[in-house]
Amino acid sequence: MKKSDISTIIGLVLGFLVIIAGMIWGQASIIGAITTFYDLASIFVTIFGSFFAVMISVPMSALKNLPKAIRNAFFEKMISPAQIINIFVELSKKARKEGLLSLEDEVANLDDPFLKSGIQMVVDGIEPEIIREILELEITEMEKRHQSAITVLRVWAGMAPAFGMIGTLIGLILMLKNLQDQSSLGPNMAVALITSFYGAVLANFIFNPLATKLESKSGDEVGLKEMMLEGILAIQSGVNPRIVEDKLKAFLPPEERLKMLQENVGKGAVVNE
Repeated sequence: MKKSDISTIIGLVLGFLVIIAGMIWGQASIIGAITTFYDLASIFVTIFGSFFAVMISVPMSALKNLPKAIRNAFFEKMISPAQIINIFVELSKKARKEGLLSLEDEVANLDDPFLKSGIQMVVDGIEPEIIREILELEITEMEKRHQSAITVLRVWAGMAPAFGMIGTLIGLILMLKNLQDQSSLGPNMAVALITSFYGAVLANFIFNPLATKLESKSGDEVGLKEMMLEGILAIQSGVNPRIVEDKLKAFLPPEERLKMLQENVGKGAVVNE
């Protein structure tokens, strides 16, 4: 399950409001001020021009996966590291009491495909070295998929200002052809600069921030998968549930460890098996 990533949504909404406020500040007409910054030709050159340049720069497979990756910037998985630790503690208790084969009943109840795959391999009696090799390979390939989308956004962030400048140069050339009409110089110069404005907004407000957010989420997900990997191998080794919990807590930041400790004190510490 996923829930909305509030920071991404709030950041975009407030950022757009700030930009719009700057556009209309001190203007007599709000509609007139906004239409001043609208130019269809500039939009076409900046957005479509930079996108076509990105198409040249990256594989089509990376472009196809971009919409799905961008959606991940607006959502976050609801399972937390603390919940993962609790899951492994319970699985470890059952494995020590009833044996590893008893975990087969629990596999169907696991939502995460990575965790489900790992526990199933434990139930099937696969060697720990092979389990680690397979799951580490899954983590590596997941990182590659994430990095592919991040690269597309970084490339687009570099192309947008460049095509904004190209649009500005096109506007300046057209303006210089009509120097005899002095009254048109100001309006034509404004239109020429709009493409640079679009390029700067796209790069610094859309593409670079989204790429940074996806990098952060990718790092978090890799950390969760590595935690799961260690938990899976600990269960296979028959480690005491308390040791499993302490081992997996090493992946948590200090404040989350303290929070888990307070919760355990409130409901009773994990019983040694």
